[in-house]
Amino acid sequence: MSAGKHEAPAAPSHARPMLRVSLRNIRAHKLRLLLSVLAVVLGTAFVTGSLVFTSTLKSTFDGLLDQGSRDLSVMIEPESAQGGGVPFEVAEQVLDVPGVAAASPGVSGTVVLFNADGTVYQSGGAPSEGLAWTDPETAVGSSDTLVDGRAPTGNREVVLPQGVLEKAGLAIGDPAKVYTTSDGTIDVTVVGTYTSGTDVGGYVGVAFSAADARALFTDGENASSVAIRADEGVSQDELRDRIVEQFPGYAVSTGEEVKEKLSQELSMVLNFVNYFFVAFGLIALLVGTFIIYNTFSMLVAQRLRELALLRSIGASRGQLTRSVLAEAALTGLIGSAIGVLAGFGLAQLIFVLLEAFDLGIPSGNLALTPMSVFTPLVLGFVVTLFSAWAPARRAGRVAPVQGMRVGSTVGEAGGGMRTYLGVLAVISGIALALIGTWQDTTKAGAITVGVGAAALIIGSFLVMPALARPIAGGIGRVIGAPFGAVGRLAATNAGRNTRRTAATAFALTLGLTLVAAFGTLGATTKASISGMIEGEINAEVVVQGVASQGMPIQLPGGVEQRIADLPEVDDVASLAFAFASLGGEPQPLASAGGPVGEMIDATMVDGSLQPGENSLVVSQSVARDRGWVYGATVPLVAPDGTESTLTVTGVYEDSQILGQFITGRDVYERLVPENLRSTFNVLVSPAEGVSDDDAIAAVTTELEDIPIASVQSKQQFIDTQAGSVDQLLTIIYALLGLALVIAVLGIVNTLALSVIERRTEIGMLRAVGMQRSQVRRTINLESTQIAVFGALIGAVVGAYLGWTFVTVLAADGLQVTVIPWGMIGIVLVCSAVVGVLASLWPAHRAAKTDPLEAIAE
Repeated sequence: MSAGKHEAPAAPSHARPMLRVSLRNIRAHKLRLLLSVLAVVLGTAFVTGSLVFTSTLKSTFDGLLDQGSRDLSVMIEPESAQGGGVPFEVAEQVLDVPGVAAASPGVSGTVVLFNADGTVYQSGGAPSEGLAWTDPETAVGSSDTLVDGRAPTGNREVVLPQGVLEKAGLAIGDPAKVYTTSDGTIDVTVVGTYTSGTDVGGYVGVAFSAADARALFTDGENASSVAIRADEGVSQDELRDRIVEQFPGYAVSTGEEVKEKLSQELSMVLNFVNYFFVAFGLIALLVGTFIIYNTFSMLVAQRLRELALLRSIGASRGQLTRSVLAEAALTGLIGSAIGVLAGFGLAQLIFVLLEAFDLGIPSGNLALTPMSVFTPLVLGFVVTLFSAWAPARRAGRVAPVQGMRVGSTVGEAGGGMRTYLGVLAVISGIALALIGTWQDTTKAGAITVGVGAAALIIGSFLVMPALARPIAGGIGRVIGAPFGAVGRLAATNAGRNTRRTAATAFALTLGLTLVAAFGTLGATTKASISGMIEGEINAEVVVQGVASQGMPIQLPGGVEQRIADLPEVDDVASLAFAFASLGGEPQPLASAGGPVGEMIDATMVDGSLQPGENSLVVSQSVARDRGWVYGATVPLVAPDGTESTLTVTGVYEDSQILGQFITGRDVYERLVPENLRSTFNVLVSPAEGVSDDDAIAAVTTELEDIPIASVQSKQQFIDTQAGSVDQLLTIIYALLGLALVIAVLGIVNTLALSVIERRTEIGMLRAVGMQRSQVRRTINLESTQIAVFGALIGAVVGAYLGWTFVTVLAADGLQVTVIPWGMIGIVLVCSAVVGVLASLWPAHRAAKTDPLEAIAE
């Protein structure tokens, strides 16, 4: 019978039998499909875990916002974020506005609490702040309630969160120490504990009496804001309008507007975290597509006679295609469903680990959202169907006559057209990435390099089958040389099905491309940081506060003078920061004290780096953009509204160390009240004849009462700054590890199916004298050459793309390009080890092949 006569009626009459065929094949090949399911599970679990983790955080923080703003009706704030605040008198006067029930001035500042044993309390990165305790009856926008003890009344009394008190080893009535930027380390007495009614993670809120808090954290005249609660029956909009009318010159918002603004800011941060983690989950799924593709390709090849037999008894091409797609769909649904469940477990595990490592992030009940369930389900299903589409089409093209052939067909490189397209894409990608490095702006360059990177990666995938025989085979001949005939046999196997070899290797190529690219970016960033500090800072000792929430804690004002008075010290320069309106725009201003021109080696375009009285030193880009030249005058408006004029006395080439603006200490003292002055860092030059170590020891001893002060040599300071890059790279490598694990599973899967496909061949080899150990060694060598082939291509592509990206970023401070050849070499060696490990199970199965049974098949 011809296929054409049965094409139309076959689908309905054979639809149910073909479904049974699909289900039977899944049951028959469940072990062969296991690794494909596992690849889908890993990818979807990571995506689900990321979505659940971030949605849970969002839900938790939204709950905190709801609780903290439940009775907030109106908020009064300065018009500018750099403004001087809201006078305390406003908080008193606003009580006379009709409809106002209560008003609470905002008073807070950065503090560091010390444990009972004198060590610094670790908040795990959560905020640590001092604040004014307000009676819950009159508090606005606060849910804090006393649990034990009493409220602070003065004399440096404090109340602490209940969990913080226990963790710090303190008790009510105990003396304790708290560091503040205004007064340094102060003695306090714990008189009570409080709770916020919900999990606030590692947050440390040291609550003082209102009088103490004002003295420690404000200039004595201004609060940061005023929170207002309305009388019952008065709407937020109505009360806001009344307050705007009576208190012009301030930013007045309703409670809902404040909450919405904070929620949007939180969403921006969490969305970045979400995109960051989901991106790695998608990379893992992308790598998994090659496992699924290989699995179904090999299953179709191994079932060639079965498929031909189905065609000969009337099954249509479409039915065979749909049969394979049905198997893929079921595989995708099962893998995705398990992945979603595993993703919830992964999210819970993340919170457990965060708590175990005391990272200070609040936890809550896992948030179940439609997106966190349906998105990974759809992704896993679609990825599996997409991956199986090409093998399913090949199954549909099987002719009935092929059922008379013995063995399976072997696919070759995929034809000249694929190779030509691949070469064109590779050349285009290389050219575009190179052109990107010549662009005038970072944005244009990054976009061009990104397009080039996509073309180069796609081209590599298309061209790798053509490279499999010469490169993978060459690698096989090199590593197989010591093993004689076994090594030569393993080397030739790479060319037997080059498309399969390439697809298996490319999963590893993609992962290693990203590893090499990120490694190049990380090595370049570290070298640039080191070169910048080494080239611009002349001081041998650097004093700076320890980091909290990513930024150094400010040192108390006047600390530079204490250091300068030491006999072991020669010169001391310091930097402090203030905010003001400069030239009509709010700006952070760096204020320098001491011989900053000697301590920092800046390239001057005009004038001097050393600021004088009422002077302003600016970067070259700022001077160019604003039309400022040496001698120009610039208006300055302090946060309290005081106006003055600064004169440009110097222009320096752009510097990451100096920033954009430098003023003298006289300007800083006008901008910042005495009790709020602080120091960002201090640069120290040892006295003549004093070693760096002795100078460090002397400064450390002098600052023993400031435990947050970190005293380091210049090299130690460089290592600390570069260490943050290493931490980020460690996180990225760990996330990429998921994709590499899936790539290794792909090698295991391909080899295992290849062993089944070559069962008769292996039986014949065993029959003519090949030992079990030689069979195992053959599979080991095949796996190793595939792994090294994929890693080698990935390392080359990744190093090139990494070089182009850091070249584009040169204008943003990455002045030195470093390709981590050592790390790349280690990765290539590790890929060989991974190849051996991936082959252990398939090699063991191959070695157990019974010669007579295999030949009989």
